[in-house]
Amino acid sequence: MATTMATTTTTRRSSAHAYRFALVGGCSFGYDLALVGGILRAMRDALGLDAGARGAIVASAKAGAIIGAFVGAGWMRRAGRRWAAMTTTAACSLGGSATTWVFARWTSVGGIAFGRMVLGVGIGALAVIAPAYCGECSEASVRGAVGASYELSVCAGMILANAMTWWKPEKTYGLLLLSPGVVGFWSSMAFAMTRESPRWLVRRGMEDEARAALREAGASERAVEEEIREIMAEERAMGDGAAEADDVGFLRAFRDAVVDGAREAFDGEEKRAVRLALALAVFNQMCASTSVINYSSSVLRNVARATSGSTDDETVDVYNLYTSLLIVCKTGGVAASISMVDTVGRRPLLLIGSVASGLSLGLTCFGYAVHSVGLTLFGMCAFMLAFATSFASIYWIVVSEIFSMRAKRSAVAFVTAALFASGALSDLIFPSLLASMGAGTFAFYACVCFAAAAFVYAYVPETARKPLADVQAMLKRGLPPTLEYRPMSADEGRVELAEL
Repeated sequence: MATTMATTTTTRRSSAHAYRFALVGGCSFGYDLALVGGILRAMRDALGLDAGARGAIVASAKAGAIIGAFVGAGWMRRAGRRWAAMTTTAACSLGGSATTWVFARWTSVGGIAFGRMVLGVGIGALAVIAPAYCGECSEASVRGAVGASYELSVCAGMILANAMTWWKPEKTYGLLLLSPGVVGFWSSMAFAMTRESPRWLVRRGMEDEARAALREAGASERAVEEEIREIMAEERAMGDGAAEADDVGFLRAFRDAVVDGAREAFDGEEKRAVRLALALAVFNQMCASTSVINYSSSVLRNVARATSGSTDDETVDVYNLYTSLLIVCKTGGVAASISMVDTVGRRPLLLIGSVASGLSLGLTCFGYAVHSVGLTLFGMCAFMLAFATSFASIYWIVVSEIFSMRAKRSAVAFVTAALFASGALSDLIFPSLLASMGAGTFAFYACVCFAAAAFVYAYVPETARKPLADVQAMLKRGLPPTLEYRPMSADEGRVELAEL
């Protein structure tokens, strides 16, 4: 018992930096994405924004994140995970918030969108850097918990951003525009207090520094040497050119992330895995997963205006307060997903969640059509709970399982860029769809959810409790998801397909 408790304590201590990285990176990510929804009405009144302009401002952060995904992949390859996260977060948060504030005073819509694009570069970079660091620096026994804490901290950042807009955001408009810079500054300080990834240090030939980093994390001398031997064995398995491939300039690393990712998607050994992840990325965002949060206060105001003709409040912006219910539902869904993903499985949760999301958006469509604030809000909350239980967490788990180490470096950046591109498109068209189609907007996104369920049923295999090598081999062979890849003995030299 004492040995078990000591081992658990050591494991938690050695993974403390990974938890810190996950919590800080996710919080910054969620805060920057969610803030705009709460101040959108104040921006509309100050700048006279139409539906298209509002969509462009909301989507601009994700447009910047498309670039940021490749920036993050290239910069962490060149400078290391810790330094890349620290510098990218500080530069993009401070620069983006200051730019947004200046152009808001000049009432320039294009300038505000540019400032949010700069913020988005940091969002996209962190979406690549933070999961990579957490995967490399957490113990195997807590790797799932560390990854889940990242998604939960995204929700925490959204809750913080939403809470900042409860009390009449038009009265604190300028301070809110500057607040991402404050969050980013303190986040960069937290990144500075973490240790560098030992795997990156070993890859760059800095074994002594890697040993020092492991000792700082609380590992014993025996554990340090075992970890170093394991890392070096992994590097040898990746080939002699793996270390040299990282020793390049930033522009070369950025170009490689773009070119290698595209090559892997269309002509690589793992093109089926990349295409599967790309399709899941599109469905993840095109079902309006973040658009519903960003525009929920506008949606509810439209319903209330159609009913009573007025949406003015004395002190608290009640519609931004309602948005917090959606974020709480998202948080609860992520927590539920964590508890079920290894027992129920990835594929069933994706299937059930997609169908439930479509039905919930159908209920939202009905509530909007009959001008019921309560029914519309209930439908959006049910959608967010269903989506968070399925795609929000499981998408990242599946992506982490279907790529080999050889392909992961470029493929993850390429897939993350596609995720943000789909999100930018959804955020861009949502207000225009709402203005032209009304309740039909939610029917459109419900159809996307049902299409996602059909895609999962036809193409997504179950990856739970399967060795990564078997999952990757199954995808390379293009086997249907209802068939299980089962390797035979070396003497037989063949595979058996056992129908589930």
